[in-house]
Amino acid sequence: MLRGIVIVLLTIGVVGTGYWGYKEHQEKNAVLIRAENSYQRAFHDLAYEVDLLHDKIGTTLAMNSRASLSPALADVWRITSVARSDVGQLPLTLMPFNKTEEFLANIGDFSYRAAIRDLEKEPLNNQEYKTLETLYSNAGNIQDELRKVQHLVLKNNLRWMDVEMALASNRDPADNTIIDGLKTVEKNVT
Repeated sequence: MLRGIVIVLLTIGVVGTGYWGYKEHQEKNAVLIRAENSYQRAFHDLAYEVDLLHDKIGTTLAMNSRASLSPALADVWRITSVARSDVGQLPLTLMPFNKTEEFLANIGDFSYRAAIRDLEKEPLNNQEYKTLETLYSNAGNIQDELRKVQHLVLKNNLRWMDVEMALASNRDPADNTIIDGLKTVEKNVT
């Protein structure tokens, strides 16, 4: 009799432990999927925002009207703020990406300072136009590199969680396309 009760209790314990382990595994996978989706969204949003930033800086360079220059520069500032937010959402805490963040900050600062002043009284000078042209060129380089990384991520179904785990464990992943691509982006920022 006692033996039967012990067997039933052990069976219930094993089944309960198995169910608990299964639920924990499901919850862990749900968290990983949410994080992966968040990283994917942030990266693709960043690529989109850099595309938009490059186009908007080009449009700003082509403008002749001072009345439309200030709103265009304010729009550049807004786009850089969104792009910086997207960079902050990527799992790059263990990988230096500060040149790109600094570049976005420089574009934002420049466009904000130019947008808030009265361009009728104090128009952009030649040095500021050259700065804008340099920023446009650099944004184009970053745009090209991000597009390459984006293409490889989509083509090879690469996962950001693998990047994060590889960076956290200091091991060299078998396929470090994302890391190499982002290092190339960082290297090309001037």
